Amino acid sequence: MPVARRGAGLRCALSMSIDAAGPVGDVGRHVPAFSSALRPRPIDELAEWGGPALMLGKRVLDLGCGDGRFALGVASFAASVEGLDPDEEGIAAAKKAARKAGARNVRFGVGAAQRLPHPDGAFDVVILSWTL
Repeated sequence: MPVARRGAGLRCALSMSIDAAGPVGDVGRHVPAFSSALRPRPIDELAEWGGPALMLGKRVLDLGCGDGRFALGVASFAASVEGLDPDEEGIAAAKKAARKAGARNVRFGVGAAQRLPHPDGAFDVVILSWTL
């Protein structure tokens, strides 16, 4: 996965469209939170991708963030992290976990990759961890 340099920004526009009901269409559902226990620790997963330097001081978008496991796990390295997932229950769990952790540089919202609510260049790094 290519890593963008700070300031270079990543394009966030996709030309796909979905004609379905709901705020993000008929895409994705969160796997119950107990599934996070089956995944590697975020720091171990990040090590496989090049380590904390990948996130250091960067604006990060976590697509398909689910319950926020990975976004919260890398937040201490990033300037900011935005988690996006189509499942409202997953986002509610992520927001609750962020409050509990006291994470101040992480935000979560309902949405999907097909309709990113961000302008081009808004992020330096886009991650997809355990997302289908």
